[in-house]
Parts: sequence; C-alpha cells; structure tokens
Amino acid sequence: MMVETIETLVVGAGQAGIAASAHLTRHGIPHLVLEKDRIAESWRTRRWDSLVANGPAWHDCFPGMQFP
Repeated sequence: MMVETIETLVVGAGQAGIAASAHLTRHGIPHLVLEKDRIAESWRTRRWDSLVANGPAWHDCFPGMQFP
C-alpha cells in the first residue's frame, strides 16, 4: 500500500476554504481540502433563510476567476 504525505491541509470547503485552496494552488503548494458535505453546504443551506450581498458585485467572485 502506497502512503502519500500531505503537508498542507485545508479543513472545510466553505468560502474561506475555497479561497485558501485557490491561493495555495496559485502558489504551487500541494494541498488537500476536506469537507464533510457538498462544497459550501452549511453556507448554502444552514446559515441564512436568504442572502443579499450589499457590496459591489465584483467583490463576490472567487479568487483567480474573472468577473463576468
């Protein structure tokens, strides 16, 4: 059985975990993201009945992704 060593672990694939993963990827740092549910599950279903972003729309994009 082959064992792989992971030096950088991101716990949670919510907004912060996804952003951290994007920055690690951009800098070429190998890492693993662990999430117990779908990506951003609690962010989607358990935090708010509705969500309204009051900031500028360009601010609400993911790192490394161009705003439409």
